[in-house]
Formats: sequence, structure tokens, C-alpha cells
Amino acid sequence: MSASDRLAALMPIVIKDDQLHARWLNTFSYLEYVGFRKIIKSQRADVLNRAFLNHALEEGGHAFLLKNMAVKVGGKDFDFYTPESMLAAKAASAYFQNLDHGCDEKFAGVPESERAKIVYLYVTWLIERRALDVYGRYKEALGASPLSAQLDALLDEEVGHLRQVEAGLAAGDPEHATRAPAFEALEKNLFETFVAALAQELAPPPHA
Repeated sequence: MSASDRLAALMPIVIKDDQLHARWLNTFSYLEYVGFRKIIKSQRADVLNRAFLNHALEEGGHAFLLKNMAVKVGGKDFDFYTPESMLAAKAASAYFQNLDHGCDEKFAGVPESERAKIVYLYVTWLIERRALDVYGRYKEALGASPLSAQLDALLDEEVGHLRQVEAGLAAGDPEHATRAPAFEALEKNLFETFVAALAQELAPPPHA
């Protein structure tokens, strides 16, 4: 079973329990917040154009949307990113941080000003593809829940981000086609580790 399928299998378990559901939402809100923060921190002010700022603002909006959903489902305890208000908090952080570091290492020989842009493109490309899969499956799992409709704008924006970054890679990295499999493998392994940690946290306690 792929990590995506394994995660999808966990969704009904999460959705039927308000506290687990709120922790789930807060976890993905946190990941969106990390993405927002990394976009801003990764680029020098002299190259932080409207496209970068718009992407960052939309990722911040996604973090806010999911945070609001978490608070609506679970209450005010989910207004902050405390470890106990998330699922597999350390693994969630490690997924994003290690992906960022892994992509950066692959361009270690590139000048810093150029490396910041190409790493941004690759990390964003990988994250947006994963986000569309996860949020699409989550929306499907929600069914007729009122929460489902709240994901529509988020999904539309993620599609837009993916198209923009794919255009950026096509224009800025002539070696993208040959490099892509190694980056995809890196993200796949990190995501599998994250999903394994989620599954372990959601597993029922062993019988005494």
C-alpha cells in the first residue's frame, strides 16, 4: 500500500473523532504555516516579487483556513501549534524541514542567489503535488460534511501554485526531466516516514 493510500485509510478514523479531527486539521495548518514562513525567509528582499508574495500570502491563508476549521471542530485548545494539539508533530516538522534541506543539498554547488530560487521551485513543486493529493482525498473522505466546501478555494489555489512552479522549472532548469525522479524519491521517502508516524499515533493501544 502506498503512503497516500495508507493516509487515506486513516482519514475515516480521524474524521469520526472531533479531537483527532481537530489535531489533524491543526497539523496541516502547521505545514501550511511552515511553507508560508519558508517562502518569505528563503528569498532576499530584492527578488521578493509579487508572485512570491502572493504565493506566501495564499499559503498563510491556507494555514488560517485550516486553523479556523480545527478550532471549529475541536475548540479553542487548537488555536496554537502545541505538540499536543497536532498529530505526529515532530514527524510533520521533520517532513518539511528534511525536504527543504535535501533539495538544498542537491544544489550545493550553485551560487547562493541562484540556489534560493531553484530550491524554492523544487520544494514547492513537490509540496504542491503532495498537497493536492492529500487535500483531494481528504475532501472525498469528508463527503457531505459542511467542511468539504471550505476546501474548494484552497484546492484551486494549490492548482495555480503548481502550474506556476512547473512553468518556472521548465524555464529555469533545463535538466528538470532528468533531475525530477531523484527529488520525487526524496519526497516519497520522507512522506512515508511522516505517514508511518501518523499511523503509529492513531493505532489503538494494545490490549493488556
